Amino acid sequence: MIVKQKNLRVFHITVEDEKSFALYIEKNKIILMEFFLLVDGEVSGAVTKILDDEGLCYKDISTCKLRFSGVKRELEVPNVAKKDVLEEPVLKEKLKIYDRPIRSGEEINEELPVVVFGRINSGAKLFSSQSVSIYGIIDGLVQCDGDYIVLNGIGNMGNLIYNGEIIDRDILKKDVLQKITIVNSKIVVKEV
Repeated sequence: MIVKQKNLRVFHITVEDEKSFALYIEKNKIILMEFFLLVDGEVSGAVTKILDDEGLCYKDISTCKLRFSGVKRELEVPNVAKKDVLEEPVLKEKLKIYDRPIRSGEEINEELPVVVFGRINSGAKLFSSQSVSIYGIIDGLVQCDGDYIVLNGIGNMGNLIYNGEIIDRDILKKDVLQKITIVNSKIVVKEV
């Protein structure tokens, strides 16, 4: 037996009706092929047929008792006496800077905030659990799970996933610096 632990990128999709689900899958299937899908709600035979026909990897979790939370929570630490506090570790890096374009076929996975002074080429992938700033056009795949993302636009082949939401390129301007945040559970795009 061979056992390996893997980290998965997952989308949780709640199906409300077959028609809107089919449209969503058709529009986003290229992005969704990179993810494991957890599907619940109205999971009919037509829904599973769509998923199977597109070759997407999924699990129907309608009967599972998983709890999902869309809110990031911070851990509360009780007040402790100064003598009981351990010294904070010294971080070597607080930010990852790429002063170049991200090439096609390159995949970057970072646990630090990321700044890219170049474009994200088609076929390139950038995943960050922290905030991201990109000063070139995105033609590859970018996934940001941080507090914000600053970008200069998305090209025709680019895809952006911000905190689990696929951002529609039609709401973004090209060659205009914009900041995307979440305010009251809604995506907000502002020019910088």
